[in-house]
Amino acid sequence: MKYVLGVYIFVFSFAFYSKTTIAQKVNDFPKKTDPLHVKVNKFDKLMLGNHWNEGAIMQYVIFPPAGLERPIMGPQADCLDPTSEMLAAYSHKYAITSDPKDRDIANQIFDAIEKLENVTGVPGLVARSFNQTDKPLWHEEVYWYNEWHSSSSMPGYRWLGDLSSDKFTSIFYGVGTYWELCADEEHKRKAEGLLDRFMGRIVDNNFKLTDLDGKMTLWGNFCPDLPHQALNSLKMLMGLKVAHHITGKERYNAAYHMLIDRYHYDDHAINAKILFPPEWRNVGDDYHAARSLYMLMRLEKDNSLMIKYKMSLNRHWYDWKDMDLSWESSIWFIMVYQVLTGEDVFTPARQQVIKDMWGFDRETNEFKIPQEDGSFKLVRSEYERTAAAMIRNYWFGRYYNIIDPKW
Repeated sequence: MKYVLGVYIFVFSFAFYSKTTIAQKVNDFPKKTDPLHVKVNKFDKLMLGNHWNEGAIMQYVIFPPAGLERPIMGPQADCLDPTSEMLAAYSHKYAITSDPKDRDIANQIFDAIEKLENVTGVPGLVARSFNQTDKPLWHEEVYWYNEWHSSSSMPGYRWLGDLSSDKFTSIFYGVGTYWELCADEEHKRKAEGLLDRFMGRIVDNNFKLTDLDGKMTLWGNFCPDLPHQALNSLKMLMGLKVAHHITGKERYNAAYHMLIDRYHYDDHAINAKILFPPEWRNVGDDYHAARSLYMLMRLEKDNSLMIKYKMSLNRHWYDWKDMDLSWESSIWFIMVYQVLTGEDVFTPARQQVIKDMWGFDRETNEFKIPQEDGSFKLVRSEYERTAAAMIRNYWFGRYYNIIDPKW
């Protein structure tokens, strides 16, 4: 299908705002020499045009002939990450522009996170992703995260279960930012209800993420009675602090202080960053910690706890200050550190990393599509990864006056 750019913009506007599930294949890529604001604007259109799945943002999209006309084909275990990043991006953008169109997009993304709960049929149980389909799609069998279910509450949909602690962080980071900066009163109430049901179910299950069968998910262990990562203690403290701040329910404040007073989660949080041996350092863990510290430290008022959270941030900074900044979210760690400490840490070299941010290049690959007889068919197709973190970085940096709009 070919598009004339001017015609495409017209069609995209009507298709997107009518909330259609049919996605256009957007082809207008920026140049690496373009100013940052031009690159962000074009990658934003690519994301909303090619990765939009009823408001959820797909992390990886395979185009026809291996994929479908709708952007629902590909690995989907991490779709809550770009969805929360785009929700945070549009929340920060709306806080700057006050443009109703920006708020409308944020509302639609939030509605998709609500749908991730509704599709499971269980209050407080959130899916990793969903697809509008009445039969399994080929990627469900091929990609390793394959706990797919047919929806009993939304016939004609399938959803991916086994939620993990990093998606817990995505929900509180994305929805918390949206509630703080963008949501109107109606959507604030919806956000409060979603976080209350989600966190309430976790507290009721002794601080474990549990699945449809009631059993703890593979990476859903925040439980004080089970050995777990120190990072998960930090994540849980953040989630409880945000849940109490947004819902006002004392049960979350009581749970927060119980985990601190009885189980020393605040001490665990100090060691959330593994520093030695260096080969055990994990940039993905850094990302979950950065989001957790960003939400937690802006809400905590107890100085004795803040000292411990600052110790955790300083352990992370020991690594971040010398980190290779090529990964899309690594420059955001530097932004978070500056926001939380008030220190000016943006050297010319780090500013240049921001100016050089890039989303993705469209690539081509062969995909093994399973056939009914048990064989595989090789199909060559184009695909895209996600630029959501880049877009979030930009509007976060604009909001906190780290990024010059002229860049």
